[in-house]
Amino acid sequence: MRRSLPSTMRKWLAGAGLALLVALLLPGLRELAAGITSSHLHRVADRQLARIVRGEPLWQWRLRQPHDLVAGRAFGAADVQSVDGGLRIHSRDGTPFELGLPVSGMLDPGHWPLLTLRGEADAPFRLGVAWQPRLGQAGCLGWQDAPVAAGPLHAVVDLRQLRWQAADGGDCAAPRRIEVLRLKLALPARASLRLDDVALRGTAHLSMPPQPTLRLSPDPATTTRQLADPALPAAPWIALPADASAETQLALRQLVWRQRPGALILPHGDVPMAARESGDHGWVPWIGTIGYLLVLAGLALRPPRLSRRRWLELGGCLAGPLWLVVGLQWGLRATWPGLLTFGGALLFAVQAEWRQRPATWCWLGDWHAWLLPFALLPLALLLVAGRGWHFTAPAPGHLLTYLVWAALQQWLMLAVVLRRLESGRLHPAFAVLFTAIVFALMHTPNGALMQLCLLAELWWAWCFLRSRALLPVAVAHAACALLVEAGLVGGLLRSLEVSARFFL
Repeated sequence: MRRSLPSTMRKWLAGAGLALLVALLLPGLRELAAGITSSHLHRVADRQLARIVRGEPLWQWRLRQPHDLVAGRAFGAADVQSVDGGLRIHSRDGTPFELGLPVSGMLDPGHWPLLTLRGEADAPFRLGVAWQPRLGQAGCLGWQDAPVAAGPLHAVVDLRQLRWQAADGGDCAAPRRIEVLRLKLALPARASLRLDDVALRGTAHLSMPPQPTLRLSPDPATTTRQLADPALPAAPWIALPADASAETQLALRQLVWRQRPGALILPHGDVPMAARESGDHGWVPWIGTIGYLLVLAGLALRPPRLSRRRWLELGGCLAGPLWLVVGLQWGLRATWPGLLTFGGALLFAVQAEWRQRPATWCWLGDWHAWLLPFALLPLALLLVAGRGWHFTAPAPGHLLTYLVWAALQQWLMLAVVLRRLESGRLHPAFAVLFTAIVFALMHTPNGALMQLCLLAELWWAWCFLRSRALLPVAVAHAACALLVEAGLVGGLLRSLEVSARFFL
């Protein structure tokens, strides 16, 4: 008769197996983040190459809605509103005002010096350009000598020919790198101007080399010397180092932007291919969102039998948010499909929890429930002390906002996801691990943050299983995250952003 292993031995083996899985998951999350980042950089390079092949500008601002401008408004006594095909800018009192043009990375007016504007003006106006080489640095302003005539607008401003002046009245050199770009306009009082698009164009046709112009070193100092080579073309093909993490790829992209803003940046071994025109496929997210909401409505109105309900509820709660984050659907501006998807998932989770009353968890718990979740706080302090960049204390309003956000996240992870995994007869250790994996994926493609989230949620989910108290975990989550944000962002962590916002 075969003897079974002692219970202590089984626990040790189970713990060792779980530790091995976690050890495999950590580099797996890093590779996932690096792969998603590589795919993003490849798509961007393909679009750049397509513009070069078609002779289009690399930097173009199509102005359709106020949010196409920085801050969504004019800086000064002017009003901005959307009109057919462009933006109508109305001067209230005739004083000069500015329109900020969003810049992703850097602009290269040294190789693309022609700023072009298209639209229509009600009256003659003065046109100027204000720019800063880096955010926070002193900027310069230049005005065109002659006013722009009324009527159809096809203005071309050669940035090399303007007389640039600093705020103190001194002369400035013509810009070579621009991070902040603003149009300076002086219209007569109550006159208006329609702007359709603005672009930065070059003076010569570009061609792409058949092979990488430069293969970057992972060392930032070496990369800086490589990029300083004056023989590099205006739009060089830059190959990133092999096996670079997501954070390394984006850090090197930032270095390239500062010196060669027009470069095509590709992962090691990738080849750029001019992307075809995809057309306006804005309806595709709407189809997915409507289908997802209909499925949630069906599950809510006609819930399946209990044996399948938990797994279907789990899939319904997670499918939408994971699509938003892992599918890179959450960008600089929230979209209606994204908001409806997230809101629908949240409402579905609320009604699923309401139907499952009475809850087997509580908010506060006793004083013992508050001890274990905060065990990660000293570790976070040690991490900040050892790998911290510079400490920036969060604003008071941000503290409260993040506490609410942490409570919402932990409610979804622990009260909704973990409890359904438990009730689905999954072993508690695997329920905890699966919950931690989901929490990490909700921070895709921020690779280092995904790894930290996996480890942290393993601990917090285990604490929740012991105490069934949610608020202690949420407060510990908020405290650790705010400490990490204040001390590690800019160093070990690039940011706390997720989805497409990570690439900004």
